[in-house]
Amino acid sequence: MAYQDRETHYVEKTNGNSAGWFMAGALVVALIAGGLLYANGFFTNDEELSIELNVPNLGEGELKLPDMKEAPLVKEP
Repeated sequence: MAYQDRETHYVEKTNGNSAGWFMAGALVVALIAGGLLYANGFFTNDEELSIELNVPNLGEGELKLPDMKEAPLVKEP
């Protein structure tokens, strides 16, 4: 019969690596940034679009714009 040596072996475990903690921190920052954007209404669907153009009058006379019903801007062939 063979003699068996029974010994207890202890394995030391690490508390985690730095890459895992970095990924967890990046996820927390992304969640906080997304929450702030959502709270400020960044992800809402705005159906309206308004563009204003203010041109100062330089006193050189009035610029007459063509009436769209009478004269189109592009002539059709």
